Amino acid sequence: MDVAPRHNLLLQTDLGQPVTDAEIQALRAAVTHTTEELTVFLSLKKKTDAAEGSGWSLMQHRLAELYAVSMGQALRTKSRLSVDIVPMDFCAYTEDDMVAFKENVTLVVDTKHEMRTVRLATDIPTSAHCTPSSQISSRSAIPWTTYPHVAVGGTFDHLHVGHKILLTATALAATNRVICGISSDALLEKKRYKEYLEPYRKRELNVLLFLRKIRKDIIVELAPISDPYGPTATDPTIEALVVSRETLAGSDALNVRRRETGFRPMHLLSVDLITLAENAGSSCNDHHSASVSSDNTLLKISSTAIRAELAKQQMQHGR
Repeated sequence: MDVAPRHNLLLQTDLGQPVTDAEIQALRAAVTHTTEELTVFLSLKKKTDAAEGSGWSLMQHRLAELYAVSMGQALRTKSRLSVDIVPMDFCAYTEDDMVAFKENVTLVVDTKHEMRTVRLATDIPTSAHCTPSSQISSRSAIPWTTYPHVAVGGTFDHLHVGHKILLTATALAATNRVICGISSDALLEKKRYKEYLEPYRKRELNVLLFLRKIRKDIIVELAPISDPYGPTATDPTIEALVVSRETLAGSDALNVRRRETGFRPMHLLSVDLITLAENAGSSCNDHHSASVSSDNTLLKISSTAIRAELAKQQMQHGR
């Protein structure tokens, strides 16, 4: 398998079953053989029945599991690789969008669960998941409850996998519009290691580019927020809010404010955290130093931790 700056991995998964060893090994191999940017196109082997009411939980947990695997492998290899996971059944990519990757080396897993290198434009057949050009709104039906207008908020500093799971979940929960509130620079004045904070415009651009990679058929509205409420206090059309489990309890205050304003309360949709072992070289489970968690018992992936590491590196270089 070729080592390259960028790879695209085509990976099939079954949400109704645990992540398989073959999926884990394929993802680890892809991380090991990519130096800069890995895009994982995630395809479902079978559709989840929305009537079961478990589609949302299964999808967001699978995203967290796969990101945890990739992060664990990156830690083991001391890689600074960026990984994006795109649920291709629902992203409304066109054939032209897929062909745009033709210059990149692409990885697929064959029937023997072995990795091989292919060229996307010549070796990957036209997929049922790709829609014809100019029919960008056509995609597989999303097997969980969705809402026309869905909001999410955060700092989104040094965009990391926790952010990516949150943004992906938001994009997959919306049918028409995503409203993303991003902390203004002024709101972050008291943040730790603030000298390593990315400016608002860079954070805004990173969020926009990622959301566009995940979904091609929704409206994306980005706005700076200067208080804890953001657009949720001023936009009566917002029907759902995507939050992490650690902020779920505090999100009730947003609905209190909406009721006071005369707005309908929002449905709160929570996603799992990813945590890292304190010792990146140790193995906290089979995912090697990264795991999915519903609590915060390990070192949570955070922008603060990233800034702290940048500060540490700066100090070491200054010696």
